[in-house]
Amino acid sequence: MKNESFLFFKTPESFYKFLDSLDIYNNWKITKGTMNSRGESIRNKGYTKFLRERFNNKKMFRRSVSISEIVSWLDSFVIMRRFFKKLHSSITVEEFNNIELYCEYMIKMSKKMRIDFILKYKNTILLIEFRMVNNFTKIKSTWDKKKVELLVYKELLENYIPTETRILTFAFISLFEYDGRNIEDIQLNYNNNQVDFLVKYFTEFVVKKYKNNEK
Repeated sequence: MKNESFLFFKTPESFYKFLDSLDIYNNWKITKGTMNSRGESIRNKGYTKFLRERFNNKKMFRRSVSISEIVSWLDSFVIMRRFFKKLHSSITVEEFNNIELYCEYMIKMSKKMRIDFILKYKNTILLIEFRMVNNFTKIKSTWDKKKVELLVYKELLENYIPTETRILTFAFISLFEYDGRNIEDIQLNYNNNQVDFLVKYFTEFVVKKYKNNEK
């Protein structure tokens, strides 16, 4: 799976170090607006160039990465960091350090379909798709669409993933947390509640499930 992914992290700690090396996350915020408009302010930033070059150098994708996609990565990186920080207190250190993270995994023989994130723990992989919407009314319809996509990805993976591997799916629909420089408390709380739910989902259905099966 590592070779088919844009980014791979052996542990959550290596993910933290990668984010810190980009040197942007004290300032990066999930803000209101289209991905393209938000991307204009970072188009020539060093971290943008680094991510674009790394993506293009993989030579496993059909086109160059767009600025809107880079913005989407940055948003999802923020959410994933928040997830790992909360997960760390819910499971043991050994369990936490056994989690691998794959970003933009390309499914084999799928016309280059890509999964946003895959979390791997022991014999289980969790497929995660992200999408940000600008208001609460779009959450349900967007979640429905993403869930269908995830089920397609799961079916395609089952063609070649070892049969003993469990495949779970999670659609994460987020809202913008800032309107300009002003924090939007309701949207931020919603996102944090979704992170908490993902932590509980992963703890119960991945980590504890494996532990119970080992007894």
